[in-house]
Amino acid sequence: MNVPIGSHDVRYIAPPLIVSAIASMASKVTPYPLQTTAIYGFEGDLVALFQTVTHPVITQFFTFVYIGLYPLLLGLTYLALKRERGSRHIDYAFTYTAVVVAATPFFYFSPVGVTGYVVDGVQPLLYEGSGIIGASVTKIDTLQKAMPSLHLALAVTASLYAPKQRGYKLLSWGVTALVAVSTLYLGIHWVSDLVVGGAIAYGCYVVLPVVQSYLADILEPASAEGVYGD
Repeated sequence: MNVPIGSHDVRYIAPPLIVSAIASMASKVTPYPLQTTAIYGFEGDLVALFQTVTHPVITQFFTFVYIGLYPLLLGLTYLALKRERGSRHIDYAFTYTAVVVAATPFFYFSPVGVTGYVVDGVQPLLYEGSGIIGASVTKIDTLQKAMPSLHLALAVTASLYAPKQRGYKLLSWGVTALVAVSTLYLGIHWVSDLVVGGAIAYGCYVVLPVVQSYLADILEPASAEGVYGD
């Protein structure tokens, strides 16, 4: 399979990476108090239902989903869109960037802690039950940017853009569902995080064509004037 990936793709891949780094920094430097108690008061112990049954094998599986399948979905979707004619891979990268930008104010102004250290009956399985992976995640994760879930938001974004050929779209939604469950089972996210994350992803997906149309209306007359105005 020949996938035309080259240096020119940096212009599309770099912005998502840059805003992701900014989002992580926002949760580290925020001066605002945690809003975890408010979320807990709203949801209660709902997320504990996803740890009704725990087992090391289940934990390892969902850790693989969270750490492995999730980034694979994001990357493969870009590659699959590159193989199509058109510019949907650019739209995907732009929407990915917009989703992260939209989530960043939440991380800075209203940080929320992960469920595993707050909710009774919920263990921080990713951080303390997955060995060296959990230890590594704990070193780089602030544990206070649960709201919204970027894992779900970006997985939803990938699935919305996923090509329909050969069942890829159905498979991508299946992986997205596993990502959602993994964040709850591993003691990371609240149900509210998933709802907000999914809403942000869908909102950016719907708004993008409107923004593109608006910009085209503005730029097209200017381009025509530059060509014919001399």
